[in-house]
Amino acid sequence: MSAAQIKDSGQHIRLPENRLPENIKYPLIIAGAAVVAAVATLVLFHLQNLAAETIDPYQYGSIARGFIEHGFTKLTRRAASLYPEFIALVYRLGGSDRAMIFLQCLFHAATCVLVFRLGSRIYNPRTGLLAGLFCAFHPMLLRYVPNLHMESFLTLMCTLTVWTTVRFHDRPNIANGILVGAVGMCATLTKGVMLPYLGIFGIISGVSALRQRSMPRVVGVIAMFATMVVILAPWTYRNYQITGGRFVLLTPGASDSFLRGYVFTRWEFATLQKPPYVDAENEVNNWFRQIARDAGTEWEHDEVVDEDNNARVAKRLITTEPLDTARKIFVGLFTFWYEMTSLKNSLIPGSLAIIGWALAIVGLSRAHREGRPSWLIWLPIVVMNVFVALLIPLGRYSVPILPCLMILAAFGVDTILNRSNLRASSDLATLGRS
Repeated sequence: MSAAQIKDSGQHIRLPENRLPENIKYPLIIAGAAVVAAVATLVLFHLQNLAAETIDPYQYGSIARGFIEHGFTKLTRRAASLYPEFIALVYRLGGSDRAMIFLQCLFHAATCVLVFRLGSRIYNPRTGLLAGLFCAFHPMLLRYVPNLHMESFLTLMCTLTVWTTVRFHDRPNIANGILVGAVGMCATLTKGVMLPYLGIFGIISGVSALRQRSMPRVVGVIAMFATMVVILAPWTYRNYQITGGRFVLLTPGASDSFLRGYVFTRWEFATLQKPPYVDAENEVNNWFRQIARDAGTEWEHDEVVDEDNNARVAKRLITTEPLDTARKIFVGLFTFWYEMTSLKNSLIPGSLAIIGWALAIVGLSRAHREGRPSWLIWLPIVVMNVFVALLIPLGRYSVPILPCLMILAAFGVDTILNRSNLRASSDLATLGRS
């Protein structure tokens, strides 16, 4: 029996059992599993030989210390990010690199709980539970917890952004519009890859609102874009001041990434016959040095100047080499999911992506039949995949939208389990009739 029964005034009254409801129990299970997996990763990370053990490979900690000692004095791709700003805050509060990595364990757990909320809201609690656990133990999500990589922070911000868009879709009002704009722009300031998604989501929501003649939704969309502008404006103005009067919306480096994509998507690197992070990286760096020399400048002396130099070359390649540009983008749609430092490293994300998409297709087919708004989950995946394919599509850049893919995959598993249950019930019914 699911509840105790007592007799009172001739009537049976059911008392609920003393157990936690699913919306509390499942997040606790997921958060616990995610923290255990993250801590285990910290312990085991120094025993593996697949990834570099350097705690601060991209000098984010050094950048953060520079903020504390000298303020923001030079505009670079990594300095113009919310991630080192957050690290600087941790340092100012007395924290260290270890404290930051501990926080990244919590970021990982928070991401997994958000995934549960999204999966439960759009599909069902079992889908949310499965998706949360898939994320808790996903090697690509755990890979970046032990280092000062921005991926754990960025993944949390991207997942939180998707959660706000789902809230806005369900309850389109000014408050939720402001929430989407604020959270989404914080994700964008961490890394600009979220900006195209926010724009497309806003356009879709705006067009839908006009068709429905829904004034609350229209005002909510306006509030979303207005909030984005309010948050972005001081950031851009700071860039303007630091660079002596040059307009840099978010950060320099788009042309750098665009040109790198031509090399990293070549056959020998896309098929991992040569190590991309060694041979391709060296080839690109030599190319950039030559571009700077041709322009009469020095590469990496001023990233804003490098951006201008690279932009001229990028425009020339787009017009003179359109087929090669198309090749780069097409191949990038696939390398986005797997291309890492070596063939061995790339097999893990590539295999998991194939499995994830196979299950997602099963789930999406059912979701279409049931009229569920799965577009809220697959849209950020598609937009980021295409946008990054335009730039430099490497495997680690797929990490921020892996939680969304895991939600779709979990619904696919839920669909398969339902079919199995229905088949088993049918078999039992047949046996009973016989």
